[in-house]
Amino acid sequence: MKRLIILNPKSRAGNARAAFQEMEPELREKLGEFDLHETSGPMDASAKVRSALKSGGYAQIIVAGGDGSINEAVNGYFEEGKLLSDTVPLGVISLGTGSDFIKTLRQVSAVYDVALQKNTFKLVDLGLVRTEKDRRYFINIASAGIAGKIMQSLKSSRFQHGSPAYYFHTVKSLFLYNPEIVKLSYEDGQGELHSRELRLLNFFACNGRFNGGGMNWAPTADLQDGLFNGLVVGDVSKTRMVMASSRVYSGHIDGFPGSTQFQARKMTLESKKKIQGEADGELYGSEGPARVDYEILPSCFPLVL
Repeated sequence: MKRLIILNPKSRAGNARAAFQEMEPELREKLGEFDLHETSGPMDASAKVRSALKSGGYAQIIVAGGDGSINEAVNGYFEEGKLLSDTVPLGVISLGTGSDFIKTLRQVSAVYDVALQKNTFKLVDLGLVRTEKDRRYFINIASAGIAGKIMQSLKSSRFQHGSPAYYFHTVKSLFLYNPEIVKLSYEDGQGELHSRELRLLNFFACNGRFNGGGMNWAPTADLQDGLFNGLVVGDVSKTRMVMASSRVYSGHIDGFPGSTQFQARKMTLESKKKIQGEADGELYGSEGPARVDYEILPSCFPLVL
């Protein structure tokens, strides 16, 4: 079996290369020989995955990096809206600081390392977020509202690694953020349409379960049920949100102040002002009057499980 490992050396605060070199002998013993590619900049992982799939030379592609690297690899499976392969699965070696998606993988696949070695995989759901200028696939969670501001703050700061950094930028962004009125529309699992307006603090379209360095926004999210676990937080004081934040880390999202949970195939956010968001840690936005669409793509993506 021929494998390709794509390593982001800048992951784990720039220590990913050293970490990978330490585990490389064991990896070669368990996985056999593999080709190794180190990314050189933004979207290089996407380009390399796309090239590898077109070449037809690999039976498995593995990302060694963080959630952003995983997202780039996922997007590399597509070209002009078409999936390039559903038989060459994507695997993960976690070398990030937040490392949120691997938490879901280890919950749903108790022997993930064995699955990686044997190359067992399933076709899982994928999310698609669209704005007037962009479309991006995501495998974990897309969010908007304060979550977009948090990621913007995080990426522009030197303090950006791990759960403490995310918590710091959460509190900072929370007190600087002015909630806007948005219209949320969604189609549920039975095809029924729902709509409401709210003063939005946070919005999540969850395929996976964790983001933000371990915040468990969707404890029951299922990668294969064809539905997002949706969550909106609004009409609640910022102080109450901060005081209740420990509930999210422990997975007790029921009863979180101002929150509403639902399941959906499709969701839309509309606002007179800009909507800022992030998908697997990658920023997106729509200028006002803004519209962002989220869609679940069921059982399409080959993932090691």
